[in-house]
Amino acid sequence: MTYAQFPVNLDSIAGAPMSPSVLSAWHSAAQQGFSDPARMHHVGRQAGLLLESARSSIANSLGVNRSQIYFAASAPEAIRVAIQGVYQQRHRVSSRVIASNIESLAVLNSLENLVNHDGAELIRVPALKSGALDLDAMHQALQSSAALACIQIANAEVGTRQPFAEVLVWARAAGIPVISDATGVISHDQLPEDFDLLIAPARDWGGPPGVAILVTNPGFHWRPEEAPDRGWIGGFPDIPSAVAAAVALEEKSDWEVSAQQSRELIDVVRGKLENMGIVGFQCTGDPHNRLPHILTFTIEGAAAGALVTELDKRGFYVASGSACTADSRMPSHVLEAMGLPRESSIRISLPATCTPDDIREFLQVLPDALETVVAD
Repeated sequence: MTYAQFPVNLDSIAGAPMSPSVLSAWHSAAQQGFSDPARMHHVGRQAGLLLESARSSIANSLGVNRSQIYFAASAPEAIRVAIQGVYQQRHRVSSRVIASNIESLAVLNSLENLVNHDGAELIRVPALKSGALDLDAMHQALQSSAALACIQIANAEVGTRQPFAEVLVWARAAGIPVISDATGVISHDQLPEDFDLLIAPARDWGGPPGVAILVTNPGFHWRPEEAPDRGWIGGFPDIPSAVAAAVALEEKSDWEVSAQQSRELIDVVRGKLENMGIVGFQCTGDPHNRLPHILTFTIEGAAAGALVTELDKRGFYVASGSACTADSRMPSHVLEAMGLPRESSIRISLPATCTPDDIREFLQVLPDALETVVAD
């Protein structure tokens, strides 16, 4: 069996190498933007200009105003700040907070923290086997007052897009703000035209791992309290990462082309897997209403971690376990909520640089890797 000459990344959710121009932008900003942008001396003002320029660039790429963009060190940090901030603003209205069981661990852990430390009441909405939230149950939950609701744009573990537009209409009618985890969406699929608060990591679009964005709706009167004047949530601004994230997003202006190719490649992989006749095999998530670059499958009784290792030996990086943790021993709470085997999942998520040859080689080595795992 001939293995891939160079490693092929099929785990873009975990991140992807930055392009030469993005790395160059990061390096240049590191040389110029080392000072505190709140300072009034020359190098401070220079750092501030770099940070504002990055905010403006991100805003232009997303079609929003610069004042709506905030940077954070990670998506979980932005999610935490948003959830805690909105709850503190609205807890006198209601102590209820609403989320589906398939939200990311960053969302669910932040909500559980409100329950444990602030007396919040968490209303958990069940999921369907497709990986979408139960729309009827969500509608029912939104009939009563709540401090906030968390509705992801799509599920980054199985790729299923959520009925976001319908839920937002119901939440707006009830006066309930919506916090939306958009991990896996930007540069891969269309963002919703309307939202309240939206969070996404820059690694989704080829940016550095240490930065995420929080995008606010000007009609929703809340903004982060942690250094909002500098546009960075919490701690000292990582200006090189903000600049690199902005340049990376500029490079993805034609993302629809790569997204269509990703959809076609995922369809090829899905078809191949379904025709292999693997005992206990099933693809997860909605086969149609989904992110174009993600496919998760389970093989009941198989050791997913062992398959990841075998594919790694053959030069292909894939993921197993929960999408929210690097610990493959941690079962997926998403698959559990969907009623699927939760300890045998493999997820591939294609970067924009993935080619048909990469997928062809992957499908060539996959049967041998599977046979090795089953034999063990």
